[in-house]
Amino acid sequence: MAPMSTPSSELTVAVIGCGRPLRTEGSTGFGMAHRHMAGYQQSGRCRLAAVADLSRENAEAFVKEHQPDAALFSDYREMMEQVRPDIVSVCLWPHLHAEVVCGAAPFKPRAIFCEKPMDIHWDGSLRMHETCREHGVILAINHQRRFNLPLAKAKALLDEGAIGALRRMEGAWHNLADSGTHALDMMFFFNRDEPAEWVLGQIDIRGSRKVFGALNAGHGISSFRFKNGVRAVYHFGPDSGDFGFLVRLSGESGEIEILPQSPWLRLRRTGSAAWETVDTGESIHDDKAIYRAIADLIQALDSGGRPLLDSENALRTTEIIFATHESSRRRARVDLPLPPGPCALLSMVESGELKLEN
Repeated sequence: MAPMSTPSSELTVAVIGCGRPLRTEGSTGFGMAHRHMAGYQQSGRCRLAAVADLSRENAEAFVKEHQPDAALFSDYREMMEQVRPDIVSVCLWPHLHAEVVCGAAPFKPRAIFCEKPMDIHWDGSLRMHETCREHGVILAINHQRRFNLPLAKAKALLDEGAIGALRRMEGAWHNLADSGTHALDMMFFFNRDEPAEWVLGQIDIRGSRKVFGALNAGHGISSFRFKNGVRAVYHFGPDSGDFGFLVRLSGESGEIEILPQSPWLRLRRTGSAAWETVDTGESIHDDKAIYRAIADLIQALDSGGRPLLDSENALRTTEIIFATHESSRRRARVDLPLPPGPCALLSMVESGELKLEN
């Protein structure tokens, strides 16, 4: 565990993978490094000490915007050796996550805040978690939607007993391993991060595409059971909008839905045909969630505890993704824990068992 800090002390930050801000020239993604940096600045506790990026142009633009005197590196290991930052943000494409997180952890930063999904392989995801634990480094994965107000309010309503005891959850979104990792993480959040005990899944390779370099199956379904008996089903693919919700919680005496558009959150009690809209004043996409996640990470450093986005929680979500692929490969239910290994989806593509469309 990282040592505790004084709540007023300054924390140095390093960023690996600067990128460009969303919808600007040269942007290849959501500009997550810039959004992380906004959260660090919002905290009032953090100072950008250094960045590492293979693109000198991107690195220079990043520090010009956020901290002109920050050091620039092309090699993240050299940066870690020279700067020894307190917190490291890893904002790279998924296939680089395990390599870089495991490469940075031995330099013993106090925390690493890595973008989701954890990695493109299950064994890589496990290695990230285990390596950081070995070196006493907190690893947090940016499933930031836990901190969006509609989800926080839904969790509060559930915990208050607004729909009675939770019995079932159903989710639907575009894919399994990119945006889907948020939907699955929501389910674990609502069920108090209870571990799952088995997964039964099927995938369809048709319509598959790469998201930030990581292959996502085009269509599929994943059914799983939590150890406390709650059941969950997640649908993914081009027709996910047919369901009309992102996540539905079914309890003994009502339902709660997280919606993919405004009003974002609604509640229906048993015996009523009408939905009650719950206005939190915020969407499920608001960047304030990232700011809150970073504040929670800093609080964990101050207290010596674990952040809500700790990699132990993220592993449970990640295991569902890879167990779904493995279940499709085996054509059978997969009992958890899932043994370490490569991604079954990629293995089936590489072996020719599954053929991608041209």
